[in-house]
Amino acid sequence: MVSRVLAVVAIASLALGCSVGADDELVLPDGRAIATGRSITPTTHLFADPVTARLEIVVDRTLLDPERVDLKASFGPYEQVAAAAVVRRDFRHYTRLRYEFAIRCMAVTCVPEEVQSAVGPGGARGERRTFRLAPARILYDDPSGDLPPVLRSVSWPPLTSVSRLSVANVESEFPFRATPTALPAASYRVTPVLLAGGLVLAALAFLVLPMRLGRRWWRRRRPPSLEEAEPERTPLERVLLLVEWACESPDGDDRRKALELLAAELEQAGEAKLGAEAGVLAWSRTTPSSEAASALVGRVRESDGPPSARA
Repeated sequence: MVSRVLAVVAIASLALGCSVGADDELVLPDGRAIATGRSITPTTHLFADPVTARLEIVVDRTLLDPERVDLKASFGPYEQVAAAAVVRRDFRHYTRLRYEFAIRCMAVTCVPEEVQSAVGPGGARGERRTFRLAPARILYDDPSGDLPPVLRSVSWPPLTSVSRLSVANVESEFPFRATPTALPAASYRVTPVLLAGGLVLAALAFLVLPMRLGRRWWRRRRPPSLEEAEPERTPLERVLLLVEWACESPDGDDRRKALELLAAELEQAGEAKLGAEAGVLAWSRTTPSSEAASALVGRVRESDGPPSARA
């Protein structure tokens, strides 16, 4: 009979305690909107070993919106070494949120306290140091403002850091040793200077081929422009250009000399009439005008004389 009573009490305690770590569907006691559970694994660890802190929240969705639930946790002097992993699971009208934190402490404050030993103060560390982490706060963003911003504070179990040096080791012998012997000189299969020079040369060699290919592509893309050779001019054409230049010159003597050369060249080319006009204009009493010289050049270019006289 007693065993049956104890079994009923155990089942009732399990239901009221709401063990959120179980995978079975959980039921909150009547009137409760939230339940929590937390754990730290391991609670006792060696210095600098990783520790996992877990916190689970069960929410009744008919009373609270899980999307508005948030968790703020601080683990000083431990440091969080990775982003928190959050897993959500919905069953019936309940939601379970599981937060998992990876923490570790490598600060001096996490080293176990110093103890007196045969080597004196500072020669060894104690066996353990216990820490009480700050409680985690479960926050809720209530749009109506009826609920408080902090729904619950969850305390973590005590966390103990154990020294890697035991008292027995310290009492038996000093754990550290030193020697005045100098370290041997560093040896290399390849000297750093030679290795660096070889790497630089290899890099330059690898750049030669791309540079040559790029240069070849650039030449194909923009072929060199070929300057068109200027056709050779006949004596008459050169004289005509000289007369045109003299027409732009303010010196009348230059026009006379150019017209005289033009008259001689026209006579030689068989254009006696035009040659005579050029001679008359060259030896006119007044200085030949630029307009008269230009008109004569135009008639020479438009004449039906030899092809060499045409523009």
